[in-house]
Amino acid sequence: MLPTNTTHKTRSLVLSLTMAAGLAVTAFTSPAAAGPLPTLSGWGVRGHASFMGSVSQQVDGSLRGHFTIIIHNPGEDPVTCRYLRFRPHTVSGGSWSFDGHGTCWTSGGSFAAANRFAFSDLGSPGAGVDAVDVNYYGSVGVSIPGGFFDDGDIVYTP
Repeated sequence: MLPTNTTHKTRSLVLSLTMAAGLAVTAFTSPAAAGPLPTLSGWGVRGHASFMGSVSQQVDGSLRGHFTIIIHNPGEDPVTCRYLRFRPHTVSGGSWSFDGHGTCWTSGGSFAAANRFAFSDLGSPGAGVDAVDVNYYGSVGVSIPGGFFDDGDIVYTP
């Protein structure tokens, strides 16, 4: 066994190296790892449209996530749209506006979709409280007329 003085020096060196390694990991950890990212997620129904998804704002301000819209007008084939690419427009607390790009499918085939999404988390539950408005760019697309949810809840998590 080593003398006490050497053991004490060895423990001090190990403790110092461990603390330095911990500080180095903390210093080089990305800000995203520091805590959860601001997220807007949930589902809702407004008129003949159902929607669900989750979008998180990244450290660089970009958005990542997914959204799905299903339009089920009486007497018509349903239209399902899936959005995986987003560009932020306005993200402020529980009010988010962003562009979504994706693909829509109907019984007649598929088409590219470009929409402006606007959601407001104004409380829970969301029916009659939270709001949605989805408009399309171009000559064809799906939309959800602006107004309060008929059912569902969208939640902003800071």
